Amino acid sequence: MVVLELQLPIQAYQCMALLRRIHKNHPIRPTIERDLKSWLKGYYGEKECSYYLSLLPEDQYYIFHGLRLIDKKPFQIDLVILSSRFIFMGEVKNLSKKLIFHKESNHVTKEFNHEEEGISNPILQVKRQQMQFVNWLRKMQMLGLPIERVVIISKSTTKIETTPDNQQIFNELIYAESLLERIEEMECKYQKPAFSKKKLAQSVDLLLTHHQTPIPDILPTYKLSKDDIITGVFCPKCPTGAMAFYSAKWNCHNCGYSSKTAFFQTVDDYFLLLGPTINRRQFAEFLHIGSPFIAGYQLRSLNLPSSGSKRGTIYTLPKNQLLCPLDEKGINAYTVPTR
Repeated sequence: MVVLELQLPIQAYQCMALLRRIHKNHPIRPTIERDLKSWLKGYYGEKECSYYLSLLPEDQYYIFHGLRLIDKKPFQIDLVILSSRFIFMGEVKNLSKKLIFHKESNHVTKEFNHEEEGISNPILQVKRQQMQFVNWLRKMQMLGLPIERVVIISKSTTKIETTPDNQQIFNELIYAESLLERIEEMECKYQKPAFSKKKLAQSVDLLLTHHQTPIPDILPTYKLSKDDIITGVFCPKCPTGAMAFYSAKWNCHNCGYSSKTAFFQTVDDYFLLLGPTINRRQFAEFLHIGSPFIAGYQLRSLNLPSSGSKRGTIYTLPKNQLLCPLDEKGINAYTVPTR
């Protein structure tokens, strides 16, 4: 059973929001576009794994995609499978062509189009994640299940090379198409349940309760300021249309399209780029609403979590949730916007 669905990383949403809201000739655009491609590539690699996971019996496994917890520092695990007999955790890599593992230095080189690039060692990465996960489980008094870890290479066309004296890395690496076989091996290895159904259900609830996806402060990453961000509600039907609120709807001056919900993405963009809270004044300024009454009405209509009262009320996004997340069709159809 999938209890934590695979989602597009929040950093990908932030890159999309930046590309919507900085000028088309801004010199940082190519860097943001490159980073967005990287986040999308990682997402599609995890999606490749989700196909094989869909073949598992639903009543035996609890599957978590992108589980993010905090030990001393936050850590995120691409894949966690919880059963009554073991915990399986995996770091998914969607890498092309060739990976070369160097034993002496623990260095990993990615080779693509006759060019080499050093990357983080995914085996060491998943080991660190396991250490943090064990510490977290200990604090939550949830120890008792053996934990297996592995690096999952999503593409079977990716070639892995190392020296003859470093063949043990292949115990730590599998291709996505071998995922079910590895789980079957663990079933044979751990035949006696360590958790009762009740304790297993409690563990699932505990993991979901502590899972969190805070929105990073993205502007410093690209050396941008609030002044670089284009404000206003953009028309979803034409590339350059700006919308204004009147006659109880948002209306595009360019193409005439009108909608009551077109401002949802604009509110998401504010949270993705400018901060975790918003008040009525900030809402009015960012959405270009002249009337404080209309701004307050539109903001309250979103039913966002809030604190404070009257003019001091501040609003936040619901936990782990954007107002208008992309569905699979929207992700596949995404194109880089220009402004």
